[in-house]
Amino acid sequence: MRWGDWLIVSLLVVIGLSCLTMSATWMMGPDSIGMYFHNFFKICLWSGIPILVASVLYVIAKKRGKKDD
Repeated sequence: MRWGDWLIVSLLVVIGLSCLTMSATWMMGPDSIGMYFHNFFKICLWSGIPILVASVLYVIAKKRGKKDD
């Protein structure tokens, strides 16, 4: 993928996460911007942890595959 493709994909992910955060904030009470950032942080953690674990497992599997060759 080219640089422009990564930029578009990243922008769409950020827009999706912000929409998800906005709806979660409105359901819990839209009192302040602090609640928005708190929800955004929690959503990013819950979506980032599985991605991080999968990436680490992929790297480990790839290194073990090269070791056997």
